[in-house]
Amino acid sequence: MSVNSHPTLRRVLCSAVLLALILACSLLGLHPPHGKPVSAPPNQFSALRALDALHRILPDDTPHPVGSAANDAVRVRILAELTRLGYQPIVRTSFECSAFGQCATVNNILARLDGMEPGSAAMISAHYDSVPSGPGDSDDGVGVASVLEIARALKSMPAPRHSIIFLIDDGEEAGLLGARAFVNSDPWAKQVRADVNLDDRGASGATLMFETGTANDWALDLYATHSARHLTSSIFYTVYRLLPNDTDFTVFKDAGYQGMNFAFIGRVGLYHTPLDNSANVSVASLQDQGSSGLAAIVALANANFPSGPDADAVYFDLFGRNIVRWPGPWTLALAIFGVLLLAGEITWLIHKQQMSLNQFVWGTISWIAIFIVTGVVGLALRLILALAGATPVEFVAHPLPMEIGFALLGIAITIAWGSLAARAAGFWGLWSGAWCWSALASLVLAIEIPGVSYIALAPAIVAVLAGLPAVFDRSEYDWTRDVTLLLPLAVSAVVQLPLILLLYRAMGNESLVSIALATVLLVTPLFPLCAGVRRVRGIEGFALRWSPLVAVALATFTATVVPAYSAKSPERVNFDYALDADSGMARWIVYPDSGRLQPPIQLAANFQRPAHGAFPWDAHAGFVADAPHLDLAAPTFTILDSSIDGSRRNYTALLRSERGAPGAAVLFPPGAGVDDVRIQGQPVAPENPRAGQLLNRWTAYFCRGIPAAGMNITFTLPIGKMVEIQAVDRSYGLPSVGAFLANARPLTATPSQDGDLTVVSRRVQLFP
Repeated sequence: MSVNSHPTLRRVLCSAVLLALILACSLLGLHPPHGKPVSAPPNQFSALRALDALHRILPDDTPHPVGSAANDAVRVRILAELTRLGYQPIVRTSFECSAFGQCATVNNILARLDGMEPGSAAMISAHYDSVPSGPGDSDDGVGVASVLEIARALKSMPAPRHSIIFLIDDGEEAGLLGARAFVNSDPWAKQVRADVNLDDRGASGATLMFETGTANDWALDLYATHSARHLTSSIFYTVYRLLPNDTDFTVFKDAGYQGMNFAFIGRVGLYHTPLDNSANVSVASLQDQGSSGLAAIVALANANFPSGPDADAVYFDLFGRNIVRWPGPWTLALAIFGVLLLAGEITWLIHKQQMSLNQFVWGTISWIAIFIVTGVVGLALRLILALAGATPVEFVAHPLPMEIGFALLGIAITIAWGSLAARAAGFWGLWSGAWCWSALASLVLAIEIPGVSYIALAPAIVAVLAGLPAVFDRSEYDWTRDVTLLLPLAVSAVVQLPLILLLYRAMGNESLVSIALATVLLVTPLFPLCAGVRRVRGIEGFALRWSPLVAVALATFTATVVPAYSAKSPERVNFDYALDADSGMARWIVYPDSGRLQPPIQLAANFQRPAHGAFPWDAHAGFVADAPHLDLAAPTFTILDSSIDGSRRNYTALLRSERGAPGAAVLFPPGAGVDDVRIQGQPVAPENPRAGQLLNRWTAYFCRGIPAAGMNITFTLPIGKMVEIQAVDRSYGLPSVGAFLANARPLTATPSQDGDLTVVSRRVQLFP
């Protein structure tokens, strides 16, 4: 049977070619540009000039957390860079606490480029501190280097309308502390109307404009007009508002600033590890972020800042080159239009007996059944992969087989179920059923979360419009059927494929079932084609019906045999040396992300898994082994004053690390009722439910870079109930006797976040 002799084969081939072309365009759109050389014109952003600056401020891949001597050295080098560029940078120092009870002294770096109009200012920001375990070359050394290169380029441009403030802040990794300090106490903060924030969660990939201030439509208009590349979506903006993730831009947005937030998210396995180093910096990603940041700050610094009510837009990019957008209020009207037009077409098809009511019902039931079955099978497949050891950590080293497998799962179930349903539903039953659900979904999304609605709305509107010629034409195989299938498919692929390609980078294994469901949405326009697939005989018919399922099996098998970790994408494994100063007992503790010990680590010590966490505040138990007792001074928690106020007792205490550890904390057990907490005079937010989940419902107040004299803390407790608190201090790295453990960590494992720690704790009883 030839392609030309059977319309279904021709349409399948055309659909495959169309999807391949759009996939190629999507991949190209997500590929960052080449870095511009140092010889680039002075008013342009050059990644290689920025890379030189990055090497000067981070010359030795040394971690530099807030409060460390290494961070002080980085700050001195950044100040020298800004001075060399002709600015007069200043440092503003303050003590700040986060909503999670983490506190530190932060040193923000600021510089200013005066504009032609006094008053309002635009700001560009990045943070210069790193996590304790990694040097932070991409997070956020790339952001800092971009700000420096942007500051250089702006000197060669005409003076902006509004002044530009450069904020390179401190303590972001400790809880957005530098941003909080700027907003709460910096004299320049009240002048800022909009911010461009540069931060990264990975080491490569295209730069996404994933968040704006509340004046979403205004910011998007500037971005679409002034940026050469456009990688954005109202889905990013909408979903990010619902997630617990935060950047400095969260603080700025809460303060009423408008603006844009940029990041790249490729190679997330390197994020917050020693591998976030100079060798893994992507010059292309640096160019993409810097060019985007330069265009954005120039646009903001010359814009009319919004003064009316905030307005949202619904939008998505076309392969990084253009933006399709419309005002948010239009979305509901478009969805209603689509539903009404589709209802009219279905009524006409039934009236002209091109489709029976029974066929319509079968088609409607079949499409939602496919969606449900795909979700159920997807969850089962994910469980199988987990039991087979393919997904021991959230981001595996080689996710491509799983991504392909789950995408093909959506296609396989659509074809298999659709072919079975086609006998009862026919072409128009399948077409009506699929687009009924899409149109209704677009209506619900338009009401509840308009920013997400376009994934259903855009294909549905095009489908009902493209279906008009075929609905009013009784011939079975002609160009009208081709338009009915292929035009909505093209729109569906344009809006869906870039999101599917980014899903795993953004969410890891949590995205796998979503990839399968998104693929069902992607191929919804081809659902009516199943009516023809069931009539294709021979090897062609067999291949159409079963090859996707065979491919799913092969991809799943491949995912179970490829290693979950590699030297380039290792498992995160941290060690602690924990000394209980009251009992004198010391333990080694290992926290593997996978919950399993790699063989070299298992052989290094007699690790056992306790029934509960090694510390009472451990929400996730690690593995423990006996360790030698070391003579390490315990932290002290000294009550300096107390008084009764009604039913509560007020305390003033001093927390101090007697061994000079850089961090110390006091932890209150669940139900202690601690309130009115101030650290170094700084008020701290009440108990945070998110922090409680991470700390097994304990409440912690932690100071990074604790002064040698200690940390002053005031708080109140209810009278009449004894409370046993824990005073803890932490230093980075293991004691010398723990070198054997660090050496046992294989190349496929790495420390992350705070890294290896030496922890000393003691109990303190309070009798309010």
